[in-house]
Amino acid sequence: MILTYKADIGENIHHDSGFGKMVKGRFEGVFDSQEAIERIPVFDQTSHSGKLKNGALVRFRCMVQDPSYGEELHLSVAHIVNSNTGEAKQKFSQYTDADHILDEGWEVDYNAPDNVFTEKEVAYCVSVPGQAEWAQPEAPGSSLEGALESMTISAASASSSRGEKTQLKYPLRGEKHASALVKFYAPSTAPKVLSVVDIVGIYELGFNVKDQGEEDDARMSWPCIHSIYHSNVGLDQLVPGLPKPVASDYADRRRMCVAHLASILGGDELAAQYLLLHLLSKTVAVQDAKVGKFSLNLIGFPGSSKEQAHPGTFSLNNATTEWMSSALAQLVPRSVEIPFDLKLLNSVSFAPNAESGDLRAGALQLAPDTQLVCDETCLHEGTLDEQGVRNLQALQTVILDQTVSYVYPYQSIEMACNLRVLVLSSGKSILQNDCDLYLSGPSVRFLSDIKDGKPTDLKPLDPMHTEQLRQYLEYARHMDFSVPKD
Repeated sequence: MILTYKADIGENIHHDSGFGKMVKGRFEGVFDSQEAIERIPVFDQTSHSGKLKNGALVRFRCMVQDPSYGEELHLSVAHIVNSNTGEAKQKFSQYTDADHILDEGWEVDYNAPDNVFTEKEVAYCVSVPGQAEWAQPEAPGSSLEGALESMTISAASASSSRGEKTQLKYPLRGEKHASALVKFYAPSTAPKVLSVVDIVGIYELGFNVKDQGEEDDARMSWPCIHSIYHSNVGLDQLVPGLPKPVASDYADRRRMCVAHLASILGGDELAAQYLLLHLLSKTVAVQDAKVGKFSLNLIGFPGSSKEQAHPGTFSLNNATTEWMSSALAQLVPRSVEIPFDLKLLNSVSFAPNAESGDLRAGALQLAPDTQLVCDETCLHEGTLDEQGVRNLQALQTVILDQTVSYVYPYQSIEMACNLRVLVLSSGKSILQNDCDLYLSGPSVRFLSDIKDGKPTDLKPLDPMHTEQLRQYLEYARHMDFSVPKD
């Protein structure tokens, strides 16, 4: 199936005909099932290699990092006049920033009363931080290059490096990711900051409105996606396509989950019970109060070497904490590792900052329900500077209040978050947590064997059981409940 889109189409179209809505409805009708959507190429970091062409139909699962790029106007229906014959027509153009393409002798009459302008809200969107590989949208069976070749209609647009600007807009510094300016056409509005959405739209290489103060030859090209439609990512996209569990399934899957968590903790069933409560926790607002959070500090992990393999990055260097983090990443859709490495703490900002006029991401600007795995075993002697202190304070605020401070000129705004914080440490954590739990002796010895590189007899879960646990954790966490007023 060859999918093409021509941005400048149609003549003699009256603006009252709702042609723009018809185009949008046609696309929505074509891709009204998940199976059909999965045939669209995925926009990701590999799309930045120059293979992607203007006019390509793409899909992008992303997090809204910065919705403050304002609004734009586009001349959707233009009254055009032939300067030689005086003939007048209307031309329709949508899902592009390019001007109307006119034949020789034709020009746009910008004073015509029947011109129609469309409003677009612009947001900067990035790959969902910490999204597990198994939770990534499935790409079509054919190669991306071949699919894009057949789904584009315009000449290739050379991509240019956007330098460090994209790294400043992504919460996890140094991590590979995709980013784009996404344009939402009226009556749709841009989703709120931190929203996780699936977007189907038209790719185009354009310019960043916040670069307008720079010289033309200094402005960089930015990927843009003109959203045809978008939807919030729900449970059906996060968990496998298994039948929804019934009430009788939950008890069995809970026992299966506890047994699995105990196995990765060396048989410590008590710690597994607490860890399960942590994984099922979710912050909700009840009568102006936040309830449901449950940060957990597991104590007894062997200390890590002072020599960090990748200092200053969001990578764990301790075999035991990496063991735990990798095991959890197989169960939850989004997880982020935060090593308490002094170089990292002192060099990056955990709080988003917009003092420069552009919202720079902080490490805690994460999508709701993200799992944080904090490795305190790599915190060694040294100097924690002012930035490091602010970062630990920001993390402590997340644990206690479930809020992240966004720094703007002259003020800071506290925004609600929903992050699960798991702290792995040798001794009691320097952070205040909802629960501090010492691991059992056998569990500590089990983790020590992992650190020493000794083989374990742990058998991996089969794919079916893994999918059942993923489904159980997501559905159990999002079950409806009520809290009496008294």
